[in-house]
Amino acid sequence: MRRAGAVLVGAVVCGVVAAPALAFNFFELEVYPATTEGKGLHEVENITSFVANGRRPDEEEAAGETPRRHRLLRTSLEYDYGLTDKIDIAAYLDLDRPNGEDLEYAQSRFRARGAFFDKGRFPLDVGWYLEAEVPDRGKSELELEFRPIVSRDVGRFSVDLNPMFELPTVTSERRTLEFNYGARVYYRLSPEVMPGLEFYGAAGQIRRFDPGREQEHYVFPTVYGRLARGLKFAAGPGFGLTRASDPVILRVAIEYEFTLPAGGGGPPRPTY
Repeated sequence: MRRAGAVLVGAVVCGVVAAPALAFNFFELEVYPATTEGKGLHEVENITSFVANGRRPDEEEAAGETPRRHRLLRTSLEYDYGLTDKIDIAAYLDLDRPNGEDLEYAQSRFRARGAFFDKGRFPLDVGWYLEAEVPDRGKSELELEFRPIVSRDVGRFSVDLNPMFELPTVTSERRTLEFNYGARVYYRLSPEVMPGLEFYGAAGQIRRFDPGREQEHYVFPTVYGRLARGLKFAAGPGFGLTRASDPVILRVAIEYEFTLPAGGGGPPRPTY
């Protein structure tokens, strides 16, 4: 009896520890600066990625619980509004299209982002990011994500660090905080063109990181640019650095920023 009880306890403990880690949110392939754009600014953005060369399907993908990665198209539509000079809010609609299938609803997200100080007041610019995610699939119905944001300008170079802490709050599984990250460095070559590198990764649950071969890490050589007044883009391929990562992901982002005239009359005015 004691042996059977020990086996049962061991199985429960192992089941909790070995619970599958939360997936990295590939709809949010964006690194944020510690400062916001300003009060009254409207922004509409689309980020689309395509897995040109996907990894081998894992157990959930093989069972049909999650879409297979190879040739998976993901697209996210965002509306962002500058609530104050230091806080903006946003809503997202995320869609995906597995290879050869129809475009499907994946999830909705809502977030607030802010700056603690004016840009350049201290050696490091510090901000915050809080997001609520409502997935349409999987065992979690609500997930919360928090990012402390740190930015620094050094000459023409800029660095942004986005450590991410994600917690499922309404779920059928017992999970703890997961650690992901986003970071970038870019060179302000001109107002129209800025080359850079972005980095993303998922290490697993904080209490016990996934083995290195099961973690996902990516590097994205990226070009940021301005196409017209208020119209910006970012584009570049992503390369997986581990066996669990997708070898090649293509990504492009388009955003349009504008303000509304005082009193609400007249057409929107694009920002510079």
